Amino acid sequence: MDNLQNLRAFRRVVESTSFTRAAETLDISPGSVSKLIAALEQHLGTRLLARSTRRMSLTEAGRIYYAHCVRILDELDHAERAVQQLVDVPRGTLRVSVPTSFGILWLSGRLPAFLRQFPEIRLDVVASDQYVDLVEGGFDLALRISRKLQDSSMVAKPLGEIPHVVVASPAYFKSAGKPRAPDELVRHNCLVYSQSQMPGEWAFGEGKSAVVVPVQGNYQCNNSVMLRAALLDGIGMTQTPLPVVEDLLKSRQLVTCLDDYRPPPHRIFAMLPQQRAVSPKVRAFIDFMAEQLGARIKK
Repeated sequence: MDNLQNLRAFRRVVESTSFTRAAETLDISPGSVSKLIAALEQHLGTRLLARSTRRMSLTEAGRIYYAHCVRILDELDHAERAVQQLVDVPRGTLRVSVPTSFGILWLSGRLPAFLRQFPEIRLDVVASDQYVDLVEGGFDLALRISRKLQDSSMVAKPLGEIPHVVVASPAYFKSAGKPRAPDELVRHNCLVYSQSQMPGEWAFGEGKSAVVVPVQGNYQCNNSVMLRAALLDGIGMTQTPLPVVEDLLKSRQLVTCLDDYRPPPHRIFAMLPQQRAVSPKVRAFIDFMAEQLGARIKK
């Protein structure tokens, strides 16, 4: 007999001294409480409660059984709270795949705050611009930055938007001039991030006002950090996520152009495996990222 419900009903009846009041706390009918007690007594082969028209009392067997019943139910409640606390607290190893340049230049400076906030999480970050297989690689989630996500079997949770800018060094603009419109890029040495969805095309604006122009130059690379060195040396110009060059813009080592023709922002997503419950450690990281992005990047 699976009598956990019977035990709870018996305890409530004893402590409330009423089948009706016990039924109210258990959210069942008084008749159901009576059936549970009767089934328990039948299972034990003895009466637990002595009932009369005026009062109800415990039999000797009932007193013994009640004492054990309280101990068992209290231990069970303690066990459930202990497990729930384990489940609710973010802890354990969190393995995350992040884009290389974004991870180095923007995320790395913020992760110490995450580790201080969640000291029971062991963070394992893999910086890569390749689209990893989350399940095969043992990843809990991946961050992806894209204008439009490719079809995927993963679950995508949007975290925010990342502006893009067109930049070069003051020395480059002094020698080559600043383009005043996107169509003038044909005369410029455009450094290309080869991992973008459209490496040889730069987009400006959105909707009906969107413009896409072909670009070319003498240097392309699959890593935005490496392009920074060429930009600082005055080799050419590039279109890049703002976090990649924000520090260089603040120090005036790089400057923007075509500010009236804003490139469409890219969105940043947390990619999760399909059909997997979101654990507290993953939820903590997603919430942290959304908070950090919302503090400075429009969501």
